[in-house]
Amino acid sequence: MNKTRTFVLLGIALITVSTYPLFLIIQENVLDRYVNSRYELKDIIDIRRRHKAPPLSYELASPINWKGNSIEVLTSDTGLDAPKTPFDKEPERIKKITIKVNGKEVSFPTEAWLPQKITGDSNFLSWLNLVEIKDNKNNTEQLAIVQRIGDNWKRGDVISQKWRIIHIDEEKESTVETFSYADRENHILGVKLILHSSQTSSWIGYKSDLAYRLPSIFFPLVYPTGTFLLGILIVIIGFVRYRKQR
Repeated sequence: MNKTRTFVLLGIALITVSTYPLFLIIQENVLDRYVNSRYELKDIIDIRRRHKAPPLSYELASPINWKGNSIEVLTSDTGLDAPKTPFDKEPERIKKITIKVNGKEVSFPTEAWLPQKITGDSNFLSWLNLVEIKDNKNNTEQLAIVQRIGDNWKRGDVISQKWRIIHIDEEKESTVETFSYADRENHILGVKLILHSSQTSSWIGYKSDLAYRLPSIFFPLVYPTGTFLLGILIVIIGFVRYRKQR
């Protein structure tokens, strides 16, 4: 009887330590499926150099027209060098990015670490992107200007990251959405736009990053998925043994 009880307690312990991380992983998958089913995203500029034929795309050098809206991305050099790392091929500068929509500044200028001489849209990778959003539920389209805000950000630090997303609709109305890493769970579409645009120093989740931390055979296959299922199996076997011993 004591062995059976120990067996059941072992199963319960495995279930207990596996339940919360497994819940977080499932939660991320559910949210991602929801966003992917509702929204379709399309890049407006060649931010990742997917089209290799020269010359490199530099559409941001002039106003971009989208469904009657004119979008301008203006940069100004602060004269300050951006923090360096051993991986930097060329020195970067801290520059201010100003967004104009239909001739009007829609929000305050933000900092970005960019090459001293910008030669293509890909220079803005991880700092700015223009994405068209199709909402399949409401049958509407929007243009999103996705920005990572460099002000007070330390290179490689995930927690201090902030973003700004300017939404522009077909009626020439614009709204500004600003949020940080800490409150990203209230901005599900915003997180998807950030990930789509590669505008984060590491992969982040909608509410938890656990599902994206060092995936391997051990995690999440062995733990928490395997340990959770093993725990259930052990508990079932334990109860079967207990009933036979009565």
